[in-house]
Amino acid sequence: MIFSSIFEYLQNKKEIYHLINDNATSLLQTISSSSANTIISDREFEALITQHLLGVAKNVARLDNMITLNKELLREIAEENDVYRINIFNQRGEKILSNAEDTVHKGLKPKHSPKEFIKPILEGKESEIIIGIKESRFEEGERYAVAVRRYKKEGGAIVVNLDVELIKEFQAKTGFGKMIQDIGNKEEVEYIILQDKDEIIAANKEIKDFKKIDQDEFLFSVYNDTITKSRELYYGGKKIFEVAKKFQIGNQNIGIFRVGLKLDEIDSLEARLIRRTIIITLIIIVISIILITIIVANQNYKLLSDEYKKIQVFTSTILENMTLSVIAIGKNDNIIIFNKYSEKIFNCKSNNVLEKNYENILKNYSTELVEIFKNKIEYSDKEISINVPQEGKKILLINSTKILDDKGEPYIFTVVSRDITELKILQEQKIRNERLITMGELASAVAHEVRNPLNSINMIAQRFEKAEDKNNISKEEYKKLIKVLKSESERVNNIIIEFLKFSKPKKPELQPIKVSEFLTEIKNLLEVLVQGRKIKIEINKKNDSIIDIDPELFKQVFNNLAINSIDSIQKEGKIEINFYVSNNRKIFEFIDTGTGIPDEIKDKIFYPYFTTKKSGSGLGLSVVQQIVTQHNGIIYFESKINFGTKFTIELR
Repeated sequence: MIFSSIFEYLQNKKEIYHLINDNATSLLQTISSSSANTIISDREFEALITQHLLGVAKNVARLDNMITLNKELLREIAEENDVYRINIFNQRGEKILSNAEDTVHKGLKPKHSPKEFIKPILEGKESEIIIGIKESRFEEGERYAVAVRRYKKEGGAIVVNLDVELIKEFQAKTGFGKMIQDIGNKEEVEYIILQDKDEIIAANKEIKDFKKIDQDEFLFSVYNDTITKSRELYYGGKKIFEVAKKFQIGNQNIGIFRVGLKLDEIDSLEARLIRRTIIITLIIIVISIILITIIVANQNYKLLSDEYKKIQVFTSTILENMTLSVIAIGKNDNIIIFNKYSEKIFNCKSNNVLEKNYENILKNYSTELVEIFKNKIEYSDKEISINVPQEGKKILLINSTKILDDKGEPYIFTVVSRDITELKILQEQKIRNERLITMGELASAVAHEVRNPLNSINMIAQRFEKAEDKNNISKEEYKKLIKVLKSESERVNNIIIEFLKFSKPKKPELQPIKVSEFLTEIKNLLEVLVQGRKIKIEINKKNDSIIDIDPELFKQVFNNLAINSIDSIQKEGKIEINFYVSNNRKIFEFIDTGTGIPDEIKDKIFYPYFTTKKSGSGLGLSVVQQIVTQHNGIIYFESKINFGTKFTIELR
């Protein structure tokens, strides 16, 4: 289509150029012929005027020879013959009579002497002369004049003048210039120029960009040839088609005729072609894009179809063989996925549940599970119980999720579950075993702690027994033994009290507490503990949240941590408490610059009655862990010898 448009454009352009060339050549031929005829007519017109003026002059000469002439008679002759001036000069070249008034030229300075023009007649060399166009002697303008010799014996000359403006007016209406102007006014003509080697002889308008013939190779070749030549050039910022030909009259070489024609039709043709080519190109591009899109879409569709089939097979294989139950419902609440592991858990075949309403199937197992599907609640690791016919109670750990459509509404809801019944049984057994082991360790620790004061009491009792037999105990020794007995009894009592507190902890009384206020109280508490020590207390909080805690129990947490930190800081150091919120968890950091915890005891620091201190009870960190656990939190630590320890408490 593009090739067709270009070919059509070239053909049309060729035809238009051919027509323009023919038109320009014809126009140039017409101008040349008309110009030649016009110039010949002008010459003949000039010859007729000359003959007319000579005739008038000769008639005046005859009358001058027969009678005495006067102004009135000359004025009548001038009016009758349409001449401007009749002057009679004597042999010396002096004007002796004229049809003009005597006062017309009074006070005016002559521009030249008439004697110069009529000198051949005065000298007897000529009987008549054609002076031609000359400048007026006194007035503005030009005159066309002829002169004849007077018939009288004293001699002299008679000069007859015609105003050149009359000739010019006639030529303007019928002459060469009028012809060029008329032809040059045509819309398709840009200019018509007649120029010779030196200048422009005639033109239909003012020519701005003028080159002489010997300055232009094209014009020079035209001037030295007889054929018509053409070319394209830029004139006034526009492309012009110019035809030029040498202009001759007879053997006389006048100059070169140049005719410039506008190429608006060519420009219009080019514009139409460009528009058409652009439109066709755009159409081809659009069609190509559509075709390519269809081809690519078909290929992609085929690839996607193949991939989709592979994914379907792959997914169905995974779903069928995975050790998790997957149940999914569609927008119409019918079950669309029920894999093999679901059959095992629910003791039901997939053929009996697929494309059926979930409520009719699951209501026999668990009302809680039905509510999850009904409300499409998203859970992560939620435990639920179901009753399976012929198998009994099972515990499932479920994760649920929903997929939304373009409108934001759920159109697929999936529950993935795992049977943790056996795991829960094993966990409970493990917890029971751990409790038994812990109680055994605790009992052993308590027995160990109680044994020492009991030994002291037993020794005192034996001393009293010996003293009673021999009656040799002093009063001072008696008081001393009684004091030790009382102290050891109180020690046993305190051990029992601590044991009872740990074994039966107080239930937390949760209340909303502002972190900033709570940390201020903790700072005051710690400053009392470090009083007299070179230990700096620093509190930092990135968030000022509200937390639900038992403030008294949590004060005990920081108190116990601070006691251990103070004991680990030998000379001077710092205790730093930080608080921030991350992933919806409230986090406390308790950092000291103490000696750190040795690697060999890191696994034992939370054990009850484990201590490295001489006077410690070994329940401080155990109580801390117990209180944090009661608040549904976790505690862990990092420690490096000689660099300090950081305890982190996370509350959910």
